[in-house]
Amino acid sequence: MKNLKHIISSALFLLFIFIAFGSMEEKKDKVSSYQSLDVSSASDTHPQELETQSIDPKKEAIIIKLKEKAKKDWPNDYSTQEYWINTELEAYDHMETIEDNPIKRQAQRDWPLDFSTQKYWYEQQVEAKNRIE
Repeated sequence: MKNLKHIISSALFLLFIFIAFGSMEEKKDKVSSYQSLDVSSASDTHPQELETQSIDPKKEAIIIKLKEKAKKDWPNDYSTQEYWINTELEAYDHMETIEDNPIKRQAQRDWPLDFSTQKYWYEQQVEAKNRIE
């Protein structure tokens, strides 16, 4: 009976050692993955910055104006600034895909730096035109 207790306690001791070393390996893996995240995030560029690096001068001027307006409208609310700028850039890109026509020109005249309103108004006008034709 004494030998059985000794064997069981030895087996449990070895099991705990195995678990301890196993968890140490997991910690090493986690640390290395965190370190790799730090390295990769340090070298990563924000998508908007990438876009700014490879865009045409017209769009770059629009981005500057949008940033100025966002800072003026929400001086200390950076997440709102970022959200609004990205929303406006998305709408700007959409409006750039539309062929020039009287409805588009009217939207651009009425809301020169409000691309989300241009897009909304343009789509509403086109839908209404299609319904009555």
